Amino acid sequence: MKTTLALGLMLAASTASAESSLPFGREWAGDADLPPPFGISVDLFTLQGDYDLQELQFTLPGVSLEDPSVIDVETEIEEEDIKFDVWLFPFLNIFGLYGHISGDTRVDLSQVPSALPIPLGTLPVKYDGQVYGGGFTLAYGGEHWFASLTGTYTDTDLKGDFDSSVESTTWQPRIGYVNDGWQYYVGGFYLDADEKHSGNFVFPGLGTIPFNVELTEKDSFSYTAGVHTMLGDHLEVTLELGGGNRKTTLLNIGWRF
Repeated sequence: MKTTLALGLMLAASTASAESSLPFGREWAGDADLPPPFGISVDLFTLQGDYDLQELQFTLPGVSLEDPSVIDVETEIEEEDIKFDVWLFPFLNIFGLYGHISGDTRVDLSQVPSALPIPLGTLPVKYDGQVYGGGFTLAYGGEHWFASLTGTYTDTDLKGDFDSSVESTTWQPRIGYVNDGWQYYVGGFYLDADEKHSGNFVFPGLGTIPFNVELTEKDSFSYTAGVHTMLGDHLEVTLELGGGNRKTTLLNIGWRF
């Protein structure tokens, strides 16, 4: 699970290296200063939100699941990754990332109709592992404004108590104001996630129950706001916060060359 901001939008207050042939078509940018074409950065990302139940399979006498909407699902995700990006054109940045992800998903079964003398409680699913992916940013701007669209795909290699997998696609449109080397922006975070878990869970008093659960995001879109700046010619920092029914935070620290 990942949201990512391609660093150094085309209006960043630094100059591309004269020795590099990138970005191609730099003359299309006219007199605008372009950032150094290559970047390496660290992302720290968190997400908190509700998920919807796509599928839940388990066999337990006396329990009937006719209405999946009675099940509440909450998830918390933390991700740290290293990203390498390059501006191929003044308007196109591509990037790849690799890092670590950890998640805590809670499937609340307490409202499931049951003839059992005890409540089912909550199915906790914890996992961690490696995350990898990539994407691109399209950007365009003027002297005091910019607009961009970032698309990212990530997949995971997870370990934990269960057999788990998480993959996601995100789209992030942004529009912002540029002033004295600072960029202030607002935008959105569209998430298409696919989370799957299967294994055996021990329900207290009921024994070991095999299960299979598939989850997806409850609200696909949330709002974001952020700020980006260059500290000198090479160091840059981005801080972004997301709100609504899903809470996100992103801190990115990068070096351009």
